[in-house]
Amino acid sequence: MNMIKSTVDRRDFLRRSGLLSLSVTSALATQGTLGLLSSALANEPADFTDYRALVCVFLYGGSDSMNMFVPTGASEYATYQTSRTTMAVPRADLLEANGGIGFNPLLPNLHRLYDRGDAAVVANVGNLIEPITRQQYMDESVRIPIDLFAHDQQQEQSLKSYSSRPSGAINAGWGGRLADLIEGANGGAAIPPSFSIDGTNYWSPGNETAPLSLHPRNGLPLVGFLDGSNYSSNRDRETTLEAILNLPRSNALQRQSAESYLRARNGSREVRQALADSPTFQTPFNGASGLATQLRMTARLIAGRDTLRMQRQVFFVSLGGWDTHGNQEIRLPVLMRDLDESLASFYATLEELGVADNVTTFTSSDFGRTLTSNGDGTDHGWGGHYLVMGGAVRGNQLYGQMPNYNLNGPDDVDGTGRMVPTRSINEYGAVMSRWMGLDGAGLNTAFPDLVNFGDSWQTELNFLT
Repeated sequence: MNMIKSTVDRRDFLRRSGLLSLSVTSALATQGTLGLLSSALANEPADFTDYRALVCVFLYGGSDSMNMFVPTGASEYATYQTSRTTMAVPRADLLEANGGIGFNPLLPNLHRLYDRGDAAVVANVGNLIEPITRQQYMDESVRIPIDLFAHDQQQEQSLKSYSSRPSGAINAGWGGRLADLIEGANGGAAIPPSFSIDGTNYWSPGNETAPLSLHPRNGLPLVGFLDGSNYSSNRDRETTLEAILNLPRSNALQRQSAESYLRARNGSREVRQALADSPTFQTPFNGASGLATQLRMTARLIAGRDTLRMQRQVFFVSLGGWDTHGNQEIRLPVLMRDLDESLASFYATLEELGVADNVTTFTSSDFGRTLTSNGDGTDHGWGGHYLVMGGAVRGNQLYGQMPNYNLNGPDDVDGTGRMVPTRSINEYGAVMSRWMGLDGAGLNTAFPDLVNFGDSWQTELNFLT
């Protein structure tokens, strides 16, 4: 299946004339909400007959995954314990798992999902332009992402997955580029396939599509006369606006602008209807958790997929606070409990909806953290371990290779336990994008640096059916 879109005259005109961004902006102005972004691109036919969704759970701040998933072999654990010193998780406390790892005891629900085959761990993933070894890093003999250990740069580069270009040189994230390519799967949809439940981020914007941003509790509030409320003044305003928008026009920009307004209004109504029609979930969510609230809204949008005429959807949610330079022994347990409980509730809800096999959820972060302690926490690292969850996951397995945890060893770049990644964000994302329907050409469009990593990821990181 070729997922790269064919060219259509109307779209080509808009691109060349620079009017695409104007039409979306004008739709926003009338809509009166920053969340409503209606794609100005005509939907095209697609041959998908199933439904699939991808959910990015971004852990802002650099998650200490070295204490989430710990090697359990005798020598491997001994090395880990020596390097981590006071931050090491006691061996007896770890929840034993297949693949030579143990889960942190504060992740019992994720351990259960892993153990029953509905989750997997992908080891030592990081932001890379091309494969690299410790020696190549020391010699500076291969390209290295700029500002490797800086939050702002690494968040942007990881979520855009295009580190061979300077910061700000590209606008689209890899989730947005994926949305560009799967948009045609939702042939009758009035809205784009990309949803952010956490406001502005680097992952969701595409080159041709823009994410629909929803409030995690309130969804998509609308301005008065566009919300369908039955007041005479609202009806009069809406009737007048619709008459204006439906006037015959010979100018292409005027036609496109009017059509964009109408799509924005109609799409927003469909979203509100989908949320109104979503079932009452039997699975409890922690209402005090920001992540759980975002995931609950995600589940409501998934439940409304038929109303929204969606066969492919991508979602962005997040949990902040992972920059644990200090007070880690108190802060990290709170974060892990929240992640564990929120993801477990979300997965149980997907089972309740009968779509657990159709939704893949994955974690990502700025970077991993150092193995060494600074006395009260850990510092910015590089490679980290991530979790993938879903019924389509080939679970109960560790994918990739756990690093050598010896300080100043073959995987430590500077003696602090900053691990050189053995797998790139490009490869990690490509596995999930392929599951969403992209072919080879589509994958190279979504991940321009993927060509630097060969083909081994297709078998060694084959964690989705």
